[in-house]
Amino acid sequence: MAKQESATKVGALWLGLVLGGTILLVTLVAYSETFQNLVKAVTDWASNIIEVNPTAGAVVFFLFSAISAMLAFASSTVLVPAANLVWGKPISFLLLWGGWVAGAFAAYGIGRVARPLLVRIGYKEKLAEYEQFVSKRMKFWAVLLFCFAVPSEIPGYVFGGLHYPLLKFITAMAIAEAVYALGVVIAGESLLTAQPLPLLATVGIMILILVVATLALRKIKKRKSKSE
Repeated sequence: MAKQESATKVGALWLGLVLGGTILLVTLVAYSETFQNLVKAVTDWASNIIEVNPTAGAVVFFLFSAISAMLAFASSTVLVPAANLVWGKPISFLLLWGGWVAGAFAAYGIGRVARPLLVRIGYKEKLAEYEQFVSKRMKFWAVLLFCFAVPSEIPGYVFGGLHYPLLKFITAMAIAEAVYALGVVIAGESLLTAQPLPLLATVGIMILILVVATLALRKIKKRKSKSE
């Protein structure tokens, strides 16, 4: 019992240190002159394109969001401040979230029919690593944890390759991506208006969700290993 209590305290301390350190690092980077100039440059560039043709800009933003949900090297979050300026937060959220969910759907389809190809192009180790956590009969709440805990380009390929029920996967992914999309949109607005408190709170909550989901997923993995 004493060992369990000690381990719990150490885990809580570690969680607090990671959360606090990450928030501090994000704050220092986000409000540094270099980062601010980069955000402004990208925002101005994207805003010019979107303002010239908002409809075409919306399509591009949606497609780029979908691609970022499929490929690790792509990210649509840098365009969020510009999207907030032109369309406002509700539309930006819908486009970002919709794009991410569409990308997850596409990744699921690719994983379902083309898993050998994914292995050939370099996803073998990633898929093997994450497939230790999942199974075709995995419960919905565990799938939801997985979607919160791992990079967004991973779940679609993994669950598609396992032929996990599509409706359950998409529902879990939609919930997880909605939370992260909301956080990104709020953080993007905070960067534009130079309001550190909303940014800190948003980043802190998102990191906390990620850490808790990751720790819970590790417990599931340990429990699964013991039962085997």
